[in-house]
Amino acid sequence: MERSDKPMPLIVHMIDELPRDGAEMLLVDLMRLRMPGYRYKIACLIRGGPLEQEFEQLGVPVKIFGRRNKFDLGLVLRVAAWLRAEKADVVHTHLFTADTYGRLAARIAGVPAVFSTVHNIVNPWKGAGRKAIDRLFAKLSTAVVGCSEEVTQTLASRDKIPASKLVSIPNGIDLRKFSSFSGTGVREEFGLPADRQLIGVVGRLHEQKAHGDLFRALALLPQVRAGELTCLVVGTGDLLDSLKQQVKELGLETTVLFTGMRKDVPRLVASLDAFVMSSHWEGLPIALLEAMASSKAVLCTRVGGIPDVVTDGDNGLLVDAGDVAGFAQQLGRLLQDADQRLRLGRRARETVIARFDVSRTAAAYNQLHSQALGLPSPPQPALVAPTE
Repeated sequence: MERSDKPMPLIVHMIDELPRDGAEMLLVDLMRLRMPGYRYKIACLIRGGPLEQEFEQLGVPVKIFGRRNKFDLGLVLRVAAWLRAEKADVVHTHLFTADTYGRLAARIAGVPAVFSTVHNIVNPWKGAGRKAIDRLFAKLSTAVVGCSEEVTQTLASRDKIPASKLVSIPNGIDLRKFSSFSGTGVREEFGLPADRQLIGVVGRLHEQKAHGDLFRALALLPQVRAGELTCLVVGTGDLLDSLKQQVKELGLETTVLFTGMRKDVPRLVASLDAFVMSSHWEGLPIALLEAMASSKAVLCTRVGGIPDVVTDGDNGLLVDAGDVAGFAQQLGRLLQDADQRLRLGRRARETVIARFDVSRTAAAYNQLHSQALGLPSPPQPALVAPTE
């Protein structure tokens, strides 16, 4: 029998860095469900991060380029040279730096298939230059993936990316992580009474997430004035100092607890009475799907792909972005109604089980890549059987 010396196809996922944030955690799950018969590598253009070890444990090498400054044009040539040496067959970029430098480098290197996933809808009041760059670089892409139907539609209608270039692959999560956590001991860990009502938000401390709106809403709640409510803020980011100052100015220092980055997010979420998200813009937030998978009542703003997941009054509650008084009113009512929280949480989990299992997401990515190379579609990864 004749033996082929041709190496297995190489798929490179390229991203800015590797914090424990939504797009990066999704990439970890995709690598857990990657196609057999293919090689995979992760390329970080700015820096690495806490998730490097998880990729290494999965047998997926991580290459860190280290962008030297914001306009490191030499980075394009360094990345292109590496892709050429590695003989990459597919490059799939995630987030702004990778989308720009990475797609250009991939085309210079002659990579046969180049994809990009849009994980976020850019703030409509800012970033005109960034949207123009996205339109320009879409021409370099085999296809542009939207992380929700809403994101994909916005890319077509607002950013004028041709429909022929667009594919919608909704984000998903590993349901196994959110089936067995009880949240026991969380209140004790933070020195809180066992009967203290607890809400939380998970995400980068970034203007997109509008933590300030949440804090202003908390200041309006009678539960806060009575010292009966605590809010966990899980995550890190550039706005930490200014957000802490705002908390101080609002008199919320005993209400808001900044936990920093945590490895036990499922446990923290399991302890919550409600999950909140006051974002001004979003794609399809992984943290929201995780909270819903944990059977939590969710209160979110009506932005990005969130209304495609949350139906107001059925599996969660929605308010308009920036409506601080409305957010406070809905949150206050939710905290007073344990039956509503239970009902919304149950329906939230049913929604995620039915529509947002990450194995579906991985199957779609795998098919996208194999078809681009003219290879047979791989079998769909086995769906996670959630434990009820």
